[in-house]
Amino acid sequence: MTKTKKKLIIVIVSVVLVLAILIGTLITVNVIKNRPPELDEIRARLETVILASGAVNDIFWGTGLATYPRIYSEGFSFKDTYGVGEDTQERNIQGFVFDNADGRTIVAYHPWMYFIPKGQTEGIYYDFEHNTILNGKPDDDSYYRFAVRTDKPQDGKEENSYLSENLAESFEGTYYYYSLDGFDLDGVFFYNEKDDLNYDYVKMDTGYLCVDDIKKVAEKVYSLDYLTSLYESMFTGVTTGTAILYARYYDYEDTENGTVSLVKNNRDKGYKLTDWTYDLDTMRMVEESNASFVTIEIERYATEDEIRRETAKLYFVLENGEWYLDSPSF
Repeated sequence: MTKTKKKLIIVIVSVVLVLAILIGTLITVNVIKNRPPELDEIRARLETVILASGAVNDIFWGTGLATYPRIYSEGFSFKDTYGVGEDTQERNIQGFVFDNADGRTIVAYHPWMYFIPKGQTEGIYYDFEHNTILNGKPDDDSYYRFAVRTDKPQDGKEENSYLSENLAESFEGTYYYYSLDGFDLDGVFFYNEKDDLNYDYVKMDTGYLCVDDIKKVAEKVYSLDYLTSLYESMFTGVTTGTAILYARYYDYEDTENGTVSLVKNNRDKGYKLTDWTYDLDTMRMVEESNASFVTIEIERYATEDEIRRETAKLYFVLENGEWYLDSPSF
């Protein structure tokens, strides 16, 4: 073998050895980089996400956010008079009636008003129900008076004769009216004929006033990659062939009043989700985890049945330095 061939073989062998060392090093570095974090390093974050997921799950897949019951009002008016003879002035007494969520039929009426009697220069506040001049304007809480309307007389209760006499011809049928003190009209939400029959208004006390409020809470729990696919069905709706899946929630814009309200599909009853209690001490990471994707197993039980347990597998993904659920936890 010539010297030239020997040198060439030596060079080739050297190159192969260097490449082998480089490849081995790269593989080792890659394995180290892809190694999953220690569970104790991320435990607090995973626990926070797991515990917060129940509320988000209910919004998306459970019974959903609470909505106002469908209450409609029917208006009425009748004439009443002030003064006698030529000084008589006729006024329009107005009110409305509605079936309350508690099953009672409530009458709200406004029996006082401000006006200037004939021949006088000073105005008065006059109570037509009690035929008396008031000392001044009643407070805002006294704007309406209330009564319960029934189709049968109630033994032992004094009937509101003012309403019984004046409303006798306003509604078909025979009704009885009984004064009601302390009714909270602010707690009643009224629908009207322009409201979509398929969507109800989400209660303001839920803390969710628009779709973005839901997104802010969901994005603290679930990964953006997962939520992106979910948002279309939840907030926009999906058409598949001839089938249409309507949005569960959307922002209803009332152009007349310039307001935006969160509404919920009343045909989407959702699922009866289990109220899970997680035994956080049983959390463990499984082998399929890596630096950006972690799978854990954890014991849980229905809150009302602690004895019957199951092991749940939950998936988390690393996004922008934080861990998020990457699939539903219900």
